[in-house]
Amino acid sequence: MIFFAVTAIVNSQADAVAPARKVELVQDYRPKVQAGTLDLFIPLPFENANYQKLLSEKYESNATWVKEEVVPLNKSGDSVRLFHAHWVQIDKPSLRLWQVISISDRDSGVPAKSADPSFLRTTEHIQTDGEVKETAEKITKGLSDPDEKAKAIYDWLVDNSLPDLRSSTCGEVDLKTMLPTDSKATATRSSEKCADPNALFVGLARAAGIPAREVWGLRITPSTRPKSLKKAEDAAKAQHGRAEYYSKIKKAWFPVDPVDVRAIIRDEELSPQDARLKELRPRFFGAWEGNWVAYNYGRDFQLATGKKVNYLMSPLLFSGEFPPTSMDSAESGYSFSAKVLPERY
Repeated sequence: MIFFAVTAIVNSQADAVAPARKVELVQDYRPKVQAGTLDLFIPLPFENANYQKLLSEKYESNATWVKEEVVPLNKSGDSVRLFHAHWVQIDKPSLRLWQVISISDRDSGVPAKSADPSFLRTTEHIQTDGEVKETAEKITKGLSDPDEKAKAIYDWLVDNSLPDLRSSTCGEVDLKTMLPTDSKATATRSSEKCADPNALFVGLARAAGIPAREVWGLRITPSTRPKSLKKAEDAAKAQHGRAEYYSKIKKAWFPVDPVDVRAIIRDEELSPQDARLKELRPRFFGAWEGNWVAYNYGRDFQLATGKKVNYLMSPLLFSGEFPPTSMDSAESGYSFSAKVLPERY
């Protein structure tokens, strides 16, 4: 049995936010897939963000080997951190991962001298040309301040995107199919949960010359906000993506989440004129609730095995050359729990 533990060194930073709570995460994997070889990829959280600190991390496994892999995303050092477990002819494969993380509410930007150029580029799933650029120009017409442009895009998505909360997927992302075909740019045609609308924010922002990126993660504790934002009963199904844009004026990355606003609008059946929207809009532009763990900014990258990934906020289980096994299926043997620890832990 392999056992490994690492305790993160938490640096004191002038811009660090005092942690609001400590949370223990426990993930269990006992795949029932019959295959000669298995590969499991588990996304790992940011170790030392100003709103999140990894305090400890350890695992037990009967895998043939397990290693931490870091997939670079750009020249500025941004990367996707993950565990890669590999089994060869193991009768009952298993892995358990424990993590303790401190998380805080985020109500300010994360300081950065600049944004990597990669956060302005077009990718396979994040287009910035054609309809995307035309729509961004319509939304930001007459505006020169980049922060005002970002807010205009956010407001447009709050008013027009329609996330399907019944969908079992977080979204496949095809920006051009989500945009309206009429010249008025009044509504998106299709958006599924978090990935699609936030990807659309990123694409529209980049098309308007504003660096932007998605942040993939998991809701791990109940929300103090409306029930649409509560953690799923099964933490293994509580994935949620958010977005950030870079303010060239304020020299910082700011969070946005139009999807959560839309979820509340749907859940509470709010009209566009409802006074409650005046309260909601600013709460999700430049801030996010600390009931969520952030994993990575990855989009359209390759794993060490060469397999291409759209985005990664759920584990991936590969048996041989077949497509990944759904983590919602009984064959995955996947379970996830999260609990808030006492303050003195």
